[in-house]
Amino acid sequence: MAFGTSSSISPFRVMAAGTSWRLFGSRRAAETLLQAMSADDEQNQMLAGMSLVKAGQRSFDLIQNRIEAGQASAHIVRLLPDIDTKRARPVLEKIVRGEPGEMSDTARECIELLDRIDRMEGEEQ
Repeated sequence: MAFGTSSSISPFRVMAAGTSWRLFGSRRAAETLLQAMSADDEQNQMLAGMSLVKAGQRSFDLIQNRIEAGQASAHIVRLLPDIDTKRARPVLEKIVRGEPGEMSDTARECIELLDRIDRMEGEEQ
């Protein structure tokens, strides 16, 4: 199955892929998660997103590589701040400086969210 196809993936397959990606770093599982994130099924997007976020830096690197290769969707970009707020900002800023469109708009929204979080953390101190 190729990246970005709209073939139906069962929620069970997404959950199994999430476990395999988190525990073993399976590239095949990562592809399944990325496909689920890019498809139209909201349940699968949520399950895949949670698994990618839980996998932490491994997922951040995967998503960053997809962005650099021009193979990332806006849904995937939205995960970066949830995985690593500090590493996300420069990646998002680079997307904003790129071509206008959905990816740029999404990156800008993520940066605004990071700014709000930074302000809230500053107020707590």
